[in-house]
Amino acid sequence: MILSFSLLFTGCGKKNQELENYKANMNQFFENIKVYNDSINSIDPQSDTAVSDLLALLDSMDTSFAQMASLTVPDGFPGVDQLAVEASENMSQAVSYYHQAFEGEEYDASLADVAKQYYDRANVRLQYIVSILHGDIPEEIYTYEDDSEDDSSQPDSGAASGETDPSAEEDLLTETE
Repeated sequence: MILSFSLLFTGCGKKNQELENYKANMNQFFENIKVYNDSINSIDPQSDTAVSDLLALLDSMDTSFAQMASLTVPDGFPGVDQLAVEASENMSQAVSYYHQAFEGEEYDASLADVAKQYYDRANVRLQYIVSILHGDIPEEIYTYEDDSEDDSSQPDSGAASGETDPSAEEDLLTETE
């Protein structure tokens, strides 16, 4: 998962302290995630310390996700606060399952698969956050009824509640693999 944030918030126009702090914190978060990703990818799987190295890096990544989720999101970024919490929760689940998969008497591939699913969910939410921070609300998150079919301009229940469409998430997961 490599994300570029050099242009993060360029279209926002708000130059207040809260926004600048958030921007700095998010840029640091994504830089940390890039370092963790690079470090994980450079682990020698034949090393005697490969598993402990991997789990330590995942623990650090989980901590970064939790810190990111605790940030106060400035106005103008709908749904980012909830997506950040969900990303953190999914990463925590992923790390927990990875620990269970690797720390048992034998490696448990089914637990590792569950961990990977949670890991992917966390990353999908990060992709949504990136889109929103760049000013685009992904259609996978919010859907609206066609005004021509209904006189109501109210969003459907998913949009009103900020819930994600699970089938859309699955589609996105298969597109990114």
